[in-house]
Amino acid sequence: MRAVVAWSDKVPDRDGVKSVCYDIAFKPDGTQLVTGVGSRVLVYDAVDGDLLHSLKGHKDTVYCVAYSRDGKRFASGGADKTIIIWTHKAEGILKYSHNDAIQSLAYNPVTQQLASATAGDFGLWSPEQKSVAKHKVSSKILSMAWTNDGQYLALGQFNGNISIRDKGGSEKVLIERTAPIWTLCWNPSRDEAYDILAVGCWDGTLSFYQLSGIQVGKDKDMGFDPCSVSYFSNGEYICCGGTDKKVGLITKEGTRLTTIAERDSWVWCAKPRPKQNYVVVGCEDGTISMYQLIFSTVHGLYQDRYAYRDFMTDVIIQHLITEQKVRIKCRDYVKKIAVYKDRLAVQLPDRVIIYELSHDDAFDMHYRVSTKIQKRLDCNLLVVTSMHVILCQEKKLQLYSFDGVKEREWVLESVIRYIKVVGGPAGREGLLVGLKSGLILKIFIDNQFPIQLIKHTTSIRCLDLSASRGKLAVVDENTNVMVYDLLSKELLFEEKNANSVAWNTEMEEMFCFSGNGMLSIKTGSFPIHQQKLQGFVVGFKGSKIFCLHYVCMQTIDVPQSASLYRYLEKHDFATGYKVACLGVTESDWRMLAMEALQGMSLEIARKAFIRVRDMRYIELLNRIEQGRKTGQEDSLYLAEILAYQGRYQEAAKMYAKCNRVELAMEMFSDLRQFEEAKAWAEEYAKGKGDSTSVQELIHRQAEWSEEVNDYEAAADMYLKAKKYDRAIQIIGKNEWADKLLEVMRSLGKMETKALALCASFFRKWGNHQYAKETYIKLGDIKSLIGLHVESHKWDDAFVLLKTNSEYTDEVYLPYAKYLALNDKFDEARLAYKNAGRPDQSTFMLEQLTHNAVMENRFNDAAYYFWLLARECLDEVTNPPHALTEQDRRMLERFRDLYERAQVYYAYYFIYHCMDEPFHSVFPSTLLNIGRFLLCKFSERPEMPLGVSLAYVLHTLAKHGEALGAYKTARFAYNKLQSLKMPSGWHEQIDLACVITRSKPFSDKEDLLPVCYRCGTVNPLVNSHGDVCINCGAVFIRSFITFEHLPLVEFELERGISDTEAMQLLEMPPPRNNMLRAPQKHSRQQDGFTERVTDGHERLTFDDEPQEEMLMNMDDPFHQQMAVPHSSVVVDRNILRMLDRSEVLVRTWPCPALPNQYFRIMDPDLPLVIDEGGQFYEADEFELSMLEHGHSPFTRQSTKEKPNIGIVQ
Repeated sequence: MRAVVAWSDKVPDRDGVKSVCYDIAFKPDGTQLVTGVGSRVLVYDAVDGDLLHSLKGHKDTVYCVAYSRDGKRFASGGADKTIIIWTHKAEGILKYSHNDAIQSLAYNPVTQQLASATAGDFGLWSPEQKSVAKHKVSSKILSMAWTNDGQYLALGQFNGNISIRDKGGSEKVLIERTAPIWTLCWNPSRDEAYDILAVGCWDGTLSFYQLSGIQVGKDKDMGFDPCSVSYFSNGEYICCGGTDKKVGLITKEGTRLTTIAERDSWVWCAKPRPKQNYVVVGCEDGTISMYQLIFSTVHGLYQDRYAYRDFMTDVIIQHLITEQKVRIKCRDYVKKIAVYKDRLAVQLPDRVIIYELSHDDAFDMHYRVSTKIQKRLDCNLLVVTSMHVILCQEKKLQLYSFDGVKEREWVLESVIRYIKVVGGPAGREGLLVGLKSGLILKIFIDNQFPIQLIKHTTSIRCLDLSASRGKLAVVDENTNVMVYDLLSKELLFEEKNANSVAWNTEMEEMFCFSGNGMLSIKTGSFPIHQQKLQGFVVGFKGSKIFCLHYVCMQTIDVPQSASLYRYLEKHDFATGYKVACLGVTESDWRMLAMEALQGMSLEIARKAFIRVRDMRYIELLNRIEQGRKTGQEDSLYLAEILAYQGRYQEAAKMYAKCNRVELAMEMFSDLRQFEEAKAWAEEYAKGKGDSTSVQELIHRQAEWSEEVNDYEAAADMYLKAKKYDRAIQIIGKNEWADKLLEVMRSLGKMETKALALCASFFRKWGNHQYAKETYIKLGDIKSLIGLHVESHKWDDAFVLLKTNSEYTDEVYLPYAKYLALNDKFDEARLAYKNAGRPDQSTFMLEQLTHNAVMENRFNDAAYYFWLLARECLDEVTNPPHALTEQDRRMLERFRDLYERAQVYYAYYFIYHCMDEPFHSVFPSTLLNIGRFLLCKFSERPEMPLGVSLAYVLHTLAKHGEALGAYKTARFAYNKLQSLKMPSGWHEQIDLACVITRSKPFSDKEDLLPVCYRCGTVNPLVNSHGDVCINCGAVFIRSFITFEHLPLVEFELERGISDTEAMQLLEMPPPRNNMLRAPQKHSRQQDGFTERVTDGHERLTFDDEPQEEMLMNMDDPFHQQMAVPHSSVVVDRNILRMLDRSEVLVRTWPCPALPNQYFRIMDPDLPLVIDEGGQFYEADEFELSMLEHGHSPFTRQSTKEKPNIGIVQ
């Protein structure tokens, strides 16, 4: 870097005031500068230094000036204690004063607020305010600076303190130092992580602080007292002037780089021009000078590695191929850089640092310090080799080892203009040197004597050797470029307008040069290829040219297409391939491959086709090479090459010339040019007498029509080629039903596969009639039945089933599923059974049962349980003496299901009455149902699913209380209180429980059941079950009113069969019948007993003997009834004496279950038994049948033949 004086001015003393330039301020756009010299305020043109205005307004020395950030006004202040605000047109608009001399001014960069400082205070003035807010300070203020955001103001004081205030004037941070703070400045860069304050202290140091007051780094010893510290616009550099009469350039970290200017007196102010490389300097002697800073490019290049200086102290190494960059922070002024292979040399002011790559990798970018030469070495050029550094000093070359030892020195006849390392063994590298005299030398660093290569007549500007070291390219001061043959010294090429030259490191015959904004590339003996290029060519590798434009290195990709085309014109495929390897487009590679293939240069063609990844041509090359080994002629392969290139007619003629017409036919058919293919096929058929090729072409044409989505034509072609399956697939895919019907009718019966395919499409479309016609034509009965089933044509399916019974499962199973889906469960069960799948029927019934319970349809659940029980009986076919284990399990399951059916049937009435506000069930019936269910629950280990004991007890309690059964009601309420009940019941139950306790602890007598076997009065609730507490006889209830019916069960004597028993019962009883109808009932009143016998009512007092019982003792049936807990067994005599109208027989549709016989104890009460074994009073049963149309328990319809017994 060097500094040049742009302009300078010296202000003479005026008005008896010494002309000293204490401060300078630039207008923000950099066009003008304002300075205070003596008592005047001077405005200069920053470009040429013309004095624009000399402003009078101050009466004493002007100490400080400041320009607002918007450039509309500036201010000045001085020893006269006055501050004047000026417009940018140099017109004074405002003046205000302090009590002391004005020491410093600073405009807020955001709010345009002006801060002014004196020895005792500082003021803050805004354009919109009329007054100035002043704040006292403890020490004289020497300098001020605002932060970039205008929020804080830093004050430098004489006592060494740095006070950081907010924009309201309040102190936020105090930094204490030991010497006056004459200058300070904030870094203007917004890229920094935090605000940095540079402080110049008169203890000879430069320091840096954060806004928080924390010091950044250590104090930098300047060796003088700094009077001015100012940042450049980008914040990377600082210019500093002071008592050493110099202006220095310093990095933002405080590293001194170089001296910008040396003056004859103290430098009071040095300010950079905004956004430009200019610095203005004001001195004690009144001189004002503008310096232009010229930063030279410090860089080095070797092949594809380029190193250059950045920010004066950093070195950046750039890999020109991968565009990777690495920054090395040297933290000192970088003077020279040199690169060679894995070495990097960096010259600093007092030492040379040698770096080396960490790994032996062409793309590695990790450098480490190898060694240091701790010497101050001055030179014009620096070159590094594997083991040495070479210093160039005018006419002298000095060779130093990495240890700092000077090993050799060459003194040349003229000034060295160009030097370059051209490679060689480590420690024996060669140097290419060009002198101002035109002499070109080659120096080996282990040899004391230079070797003369060429003696040119003009000063050398640039040199380069070819890859084989056989040719030398030279650019001289006259911008001529010349190429010499180093063996013969012959001039091979010469051209004008060149400023640099570079050989291609990968090809001997190619070099490039730049000049006049153009890039020229010379290959062999071919003409020059030119294109636009700005900058200097510094390297050429393959197809990449490295160009230095100002300080930026660019990598330019240059296709070698022009050179390639010229080599192809000469059929020099080998050299053309070398050029292509340097870098050409894919189309150029393809052209090379095609031209080499045409010229039968197969190896070059293969490499080129591999490069473009064209597998077709690679396979072609493989075939050609194999064919050549077998001795086939090249003309056949030339025809194939023509075909690959799209020259089909020429290829066909070549095939015909080789007597291979079939190959021409095959080529055109592959191209879908079927007319051409047919023409060649006909010609082939004439020669060979074979027409199969024409048929095959039709097939191919059909395939092609299908590929191009011409499905109708494809289908017709396939039909012509008798490819029926493909044709039908296309027709079916497009749903052409009528066309498919025509095809089906045209097919013969032997085309079963095609007909079946037609039928499948008809079925898919739901066209039942067409599918039926197809299956009839095929004679496929099974598929026809499946079609009817699929279409739900059940009648047609059953008609076919009559003559084809082997397909029963194919009809009945789908039929059963269809019925089940349509809620016809009974028919579905029958269909399952007809299909031989009773397990499916049972499974469906179990699902229905479970759903009914979960949905609280308890009447339906009872019916389904009854059906399940019936199915269990149907499974048992053996008599009692031959039962298997499976039969016993079925009977046990029957009893469980039958009992569940009874429970759910009875519970339905309770749930219905609890759930519905209105019902037609009598309270006495609900009371009987509750008693019946409690007895059933006592016999079961667990409650049935869905049945609520709380509902049953609540019904029993509620209706028992209403009918006078207070004891039963109290029992039910007590039980309810121990159960978990709905939340709304608690208060109601508690109240009802209290009320029942006020009632008598007894049940109404006419509610108490009487045993028709022993005559014992039983309680309403019996913990032993629904049996008599005295004799243990089971109570038989009506399944409508659930009243206790007058029935007594009896058994047949061993040896009497059911058939014989029925015959004896059917016989008329003898006249001397000893059997009499038992008493209907006996009821005790207060002191007497009422009895009804044979239709006569009798009233006896309690003290009279039991005359009636004595009379019944003549009846053998009654005699057995009197014995408790024993079965009544009748013999043949008793059976003969029993009237058939007095006996009900319960029969089961199962041989394993014997008939059950019951004697009606009240012949005047007609009773009925249904097919489910349940008993009813005849009148109630008939009324229910008329009302609902079926029996209550089994739901047998009135239209069906009844299976009931009625006794009237």
